Amino acid sequence: MIRPPRLAPGGVVRVVAPSGPVPRDAFEAGLAVLGARYDVRYDEGLFTRTGYLAGSDERRLEELGRALADPEAGAIVMARGGYGLLRILPFIDPAVLAARPLPIVGFSDGTALLAAAARAGVAAIHGPVVTQLAALGGEDQRALFSCLETPGPSRLLTGLEELIPGRVRGPLIGGNLEVFSRLVGTPYLPDVRGAILFFEDLGERPYRLDRLFTALDLAGLFGAASAVIAGDFSGCREPEATRADSPTAEEVIVERLGRLPIAVAVGGSFGHHARNRALPYGTMCELDTRSGTLTALEGAVS
Repeated sequence: MIRPPRLAPGGVVRVVAPSGPVPRDAFEAGLAVLGARYDVRYDEGLFTRTGYLAGSDERRLEELGRALADPEAGAIVMARGGYGLLRILPFIDPAVLAARPLPIVGFSDGTALLAAAARAGVAAIHGPVVTQLAALGGEDQRALFSCLETPGPSRLLTGLEELIPGRVRGPLIGGNLEVFSRLVGTPYLPDVRGAILFFEDLGERPYRLDRLFTALDLAGLFGAASAVIAGDFSGCREPEATRADSPTAEEVIVERLGRLPIAVAVGGSFGHHARNRALPYGTMCELDTRSGTLTALEGAVS
């Protein structure tokens, strides 16, 4: 796995919107946080809206291509998630990602872009998008900066709850459960053999979470991986009218993952809600369920 060069304070960060429309107020709030540390650059076309997309496929792909080709850029950060990356995924050239590797930061719909980087052999960062950044606490903001700037081992997560015991090492792969599941059966799924898989999601009803986890199991992903970590699943509940008859999201996660023959931990502080700890994507990590910790054995940058 190629680890891109570290970003220095004051370095150039290109912001792109390859997915959904970008709300200006949340973007400007996050930009203030990011811009206090780096030289942030973006194209005004980032605010284009075409239905549920940030402009046409061509606009979004061209914007990403310009950011990747910018000789001054030291990192790329997604403006927001939403939907849209799957539409342009076939046109993102792995050779371009590997030719001049840059740390790419994103999550949610950005899972598809992080997976593309991993398939190209380049480490990335599962972390806050710009529109989320201002709403996070200082600890998670600093964790993102550290992930961009600091190579070497680091403690990523603490306080994980053990579901199935184990102490394992493997590349950290995963992201948004719904988006990641859409990569199964396509050429764009990263190699999960021996991986520590991690998942989060937002607003999926419990039976849909059951279906997603079951589908990954049927596809053989949990049989190939070495461990699973569940993060935040905010808003994953039934509508009020049917809520009393449904298990909770937490109960579904325990039932589906608690039967696996690999190490499993829950309660990871990453996702769409109040916490989103930056995690190196594709690099070697160690999960220790007894101590409730996830440790990076190498950083996302070099």
